Amino acid sequence: MSTFTFIAVNYNNSHFTIDYINSVNNIIIDKEDEVRIIIVDNASKRQDLMEVKKYSENIGNVSIIESEVNLGYFKGLNLGIAEALKKNRKNIIIGNNDLAFDENFIKKYKKINYDKKVMVIAPNIITRDGRQQNPHVVDRVSEFEKFKTKIYFINYYFAQLVRIFNKQVRKLIKQNRENKTNNYGQMIIKRGIGACYILTENFFEKFNKLDDRVFMWGEEALLSNQVESNGGCTLYDPTIIVHHHESASVNSIQSKQRYYMVKNSYKIYKDYI
Repeated sequence: MSTFTFIAVNYNNSHFTIDYINSVNNIIIDKEDEVRIIIVDNASKRQDLMEVKKYSENIGNVSIIESEVNLGYFKGLNLGIAEALKKNRKNIIIGNNDLAFDENFIKKYKKINYDKKVMVIAPNIITRDGRQQNPHVVDRVSEFEKFKTKIYFINYYFAQLVRIFNKQVRKLIKQNRENKTNNYGQMIIKRGIGACYILTENFFEKFNKLDDRVFMWGEEALLSNQVESNGGCTLYDPTIIVHHHESASVNSIQSKQRYYMVKNSYKIYKDYI
């Protein structure tokens, strides 16, 4: 029997978490398999937490871990990982709570062949408008992109100019790609988008937790460094599909506040981009 453990973080958006639980439990599995769901609540308002607890109380495969403080994204996930590792050291799927999984997610995942170097699998993550978020970074970040990032973090107003530039570039790319899923096949990539990862048993031969030095933003760079510095790699597979609502937990953060939060994270992850 194989156990598949799904871990997500909730912070004041119980409606997404409830939809997440439903989505996971609608995934088709074989008779010999089982699914576990671990929700880490990052010190949400009491009413929001109670909505998740009330909904989950009669669902036998859901566990809720309550944190007394908001730990951030990867620190929150690490609470769930610590709980998952008490029973299982493979097939651990981590990510946002604003995800909807394809019903064949597990069946497709079980068909993937990967070697001992693959520590992380990045699924095919598709936004509501059909945009494909993986592969996030295929090889290395160009010197031009690194330069843009430095300019971005000079100050908030420079950042707005860079955002306008990037928006126009993305618009051109979208027109050229006709905004549809691309034809990338399975490949080794630099890093996947942080919304969802599968951590393989190879990851847990080296680590018991994610590198959680940032509160939020920049996790992708830290994870790719964690994996690659230990001889591992990230595999992108387009057959395992996840739908993403995008930034459900950060939409309430004001633009300037968000900028300075990212800037603080950048000081930590800048050497790994």
